[in-house]
Amino acid sequence: MLSVRRARRPGAVALLAAAVLLAGCTSTVEGTASPAATSGSPTSSSPSTTTGSAPPAGQVTPAPEVGPGTGAEARRIAGVTSLPVTVTPDRTDSCFPSGPFGTASGIDGIYFGDGRAGQELDRWGFVAGWGNCSQDAANNATLVLLTEMSDPASAASAADALNEISLDFGGGDYEPVDLPALGVSGALSTGGSDSAGAPSDTIQAWVASDRMLAYTYLDAPTGSAPDLAVAQLQDQIALLAGFLPTPQDQVADLPTDPLGLAGFALTTPGEQTRFTGSYDLEGYLRLAIDPTVERQLLSANGFSGAYYRTSYDESASLDYAVSLYTFPTSAQTNAVYTGFAQLEATAFGGAPFVLPAIPEAPCFAFPSGSDSYYQRCYVGYGSYLASIDVLGLTAADDYGQMNALLPQQRDLIDG
Repeated sequence: MLSVRRARRPGAVALLAAAVLLAGCTSTVEGTASPAATSGSPTSSSPSTTTGSAPPAGQVTPAPEVGPGTGAEARRIAGVTSLPVTVTPDRTDSCFPSGPFGTASGIDGIYFGDGRAGQELDRWGFVAGWGNCSQDAANNATLVLLTEMSDPASAASAADALNEISLDFGGGDYEPVDLPALGVSGALSTGGSDSAGAPSDTIQAWVASDRMLAYTYLDAPTGSAPDLAVAQLQDQIALLAGFLPTPQDQVADLPTDPLGLAGFALTTPGEQTRFTGSYDLEGYLRLAIDPTVERQLLSANGFSGAYYRTSYDESASLDYAVSLYTFPTSAQTNAVYTGFAQLEATAFGGAPFVLPAIPEAPCFAFPSGSDSYYQRCYVGYGSYLASIDVLGLTAADDYGQMNALLPQQRDLIDG
């Protein structure tokens, strides 16, 4: 069964990924590990999948050079990547891997590991992608990976090749399983068990929809995996209705900070990671611990956009994240400020603490391992709300980093 990492809140998901595998990467995206899980919005009708033969040699549109535009396209893809919790409501714990990808080799390293999947994605013109992962209390996980390919025929050819390759993963204990509702054959492994000892199966499948190529890897109680995989991928394809991938020759020109928020998000110590960048509402929700509740809170208060900055300071072995949100009015900012503070203390289980530098700031500490903690504090002013996370502390009451950073963030947004 898939091994995944639990996270208790939005910043921690990204930070764990960055700390374990991505220190020193830029926002142009990279990665490395093995399959995981996610969900999306339900649909009542079976999606139609793209079919097509391999294009003649030389007709795959070359992928653009990896750069800031690649990261922007990956964050566009985030907004239409299926959230596992929508299909399987009890899979509420975030897990790893997740986030943006700008190279096929990064995906291969983090999901598959032997190079074949990355080579196949590159062969068919991989541009960018996003992964979501969620699991239940027994560690039954769902991973959804959505990637952008050269053209519809290339995406379909990649799906065929990758479904065949999937049969060899996991020591060759996968058998083909027909998924007629999707028009593909997936790979099913039976005879496993979850962390509670209940019997479970694992399935993985790839399916194409126009230029987009979707993959799911999930655990499910014995006998139910094929139906759950179909539901997950149908949800994914339904979310793609109306989504237009950026033409390859326009990716480099995509705006990376359309709302001009980067200058108001504190630059934290260390090297920025692949998660850094601008997010719309749907993209941000792919980082959220509770997308349903946070969607309601942000939508009700006119959420305009977010800028998310993450970094890893190798010398201190600490991860940092800054989430900057913008709203039309200060009243709406205040409402979300209060709402997030309530969520941290109740739904997310944070332990409140008083920060000496800004005693009135809502601050919370969380365990992130047997001997590790992370802290989150909020400040708001006018149309801006910001939170700062520090992860990797050896004591929950070690306020040194937060004492220095939160006043700097406050000064940036109060003008």
